Amino acid sequence: MRNLVPIGRFSEICRLSQKALRLYDEMGLLRPAWVDPDSGYRYYAVAQALEAERIRLLRLLEVPLEEISALLREPADRRHVLDRHRRRLESRIGELHALLASLDRLEREDAMTYDVKTKEVAPQQVISIRLRTRLADMASETGRAMGELFGHLGRAGAAPAGPPLALYHGAPTEDEQVEVEFCVPVSRPMSGAGRVSGRELAGGLAAYTLHCGRYDAVGPVYAALQKWIQDHGHACADAPREIYLVGPQQAKDPAEYRTEVQWPIR
Repeated sequence: MRNLVPIGRFSEICRLSQKALRLYDEMGLLRPAWVDPDSGYRYYAVAQALEAERIRLLRLLEVPLEEISALLREPADRRHVLDRHRRRLESRIGELHALLASLDRLEREDAMTYDVKTKEVAPQQVISIRLRTRLADMASETGRAMGELFGHLGRAGAAPAGPPLALYHGAPTEDEQVEVEFCVPVSRPMSGAGRVSGRELAGGLAAYTLHCGRYDAVGPVYAALQKWIQDHGHACADAPREIYLVGPQQAKDPAEYRTEVQWPIR
């Protein structure tokens, strides 16, 4: 019993609750130095406080208990475990920044104004991919579709005749799926292959405005356009279009993105 302290005293030394110490014992993270066979009471060596402190700090960093266990069993894996948790935290930081940006947008929503105008849009030849996807998967599907479209252009020895765009056919469904058509303008009619097809987008009168910033903040633009269309006695004539004037290829900061949103009207 020399140099051993009971669990209550050890809890005070290492700033871990007795409940946590019992859990760490059950998991094999931090075994008591001695357990009274009659009472089952746990005793710890004072020297164990250093290992307890290491566990406490890892838990403060939200490293999962299973990974702490692996780290303690195999110290050589320390860098691998910590690097994996670093990536996890960095991912959460990105998610929190996105939530903060959404909160800022809500605070500014009442002050948002969009200058809605009308113009005649000429018919346009495009190559396109039309698909249905979950809103949560929109970013990955956009990248995949645009890669296929520009790859098709490259194989045909052709160049785009304008910035890429997307048409949204109908409202999202109850399970948050949307039908979207990704397009690249071309200077002449082109045939497709695989998922790619060629067609002409109809021309005509359209209400339009400019959205500055992230793609996931474009929602209020549609509300502004719809209100303008109703207030001015028009009706929607076709699927709305997003024309990506400045995107990830031209600007690293999403705040610098520029998207023209058009809604064909009659």
